[in-house]
Amino acid sequence: MLLSADKLTKFFVSSKTERFCLWHDVNFELFEGESMAICGESGSGKSTLLFALGGLESVDSGTICFCNQMISHHLNPHIPGISYIFQHYYLIEELNVLENLLLPVRVMGEKVDTGVMNRAHHLLLELGLEKFSYQLPRTLSGGERQRVAIGRAFMMNPRLILADEPTGSLDEQTSLRVSQMFFSICQKFTTSFILVTHNENFARQTNKYCRLEQGELKRCK
Repeated sequence: MLLSADKLTKFFVSSKTERFCLWHDVNFELFEGESMAICGESGSGKSTLLFALGGLESVDSGTICFCNQMISHHLNPHIPGISYIFQHYYLIEELNVLENLLLPVRVMGEKVDTGVMNRAHHLLLELGLEKFSYQLPRTLSGGERQRVAIGRAFMMNPRLILADEPTGSLDEQTSLRVSQMFFSICQKFTTSFILVTHNENFARQTNKYCRLEQGELKRCK
């Protein structure tokens, strides 16, 4: 098993210090190579749940295990084997496309050797970005920027990608192309992913399609 959630519960506190349950008793299992989508209304807690699964948010009760290791007791933004893709690209505008892809490697203090460079160029080729390698992000379209963000997420060869509305800021046609490319590259590298999305057409393409409704994670597929 790659990732498991057992009886997760999360509360939030209003400005009047009242506690409200965001979600409760969330349970699921994700195996190597599987994909999962979480849909739900705005404000239902989808992104909070996604970030909790990656160690970026705390939970009030329950456990999360990744690769047989408990990860729910302490916040940890750098869990080995987990990468993120966000709705907004968060590219470094002063760095070119290739340098943005290499950023996670440098942040983790690893050497940018021939193998790393070969992986970066291979990802650029897979994503149709090879001709943009030395261009700055401001010269790219929204879809191209999101493809750079996808490539960056794959640079550390993750076992799991957590994607929060990765096409939410794109138009419908661009969103379709980018999503198809993302699904394809995940399949090629046998990378598991959990996708938070409003697009139920994308959600139905995953192995496990769930909806977060009134604090409950309900399996739809």
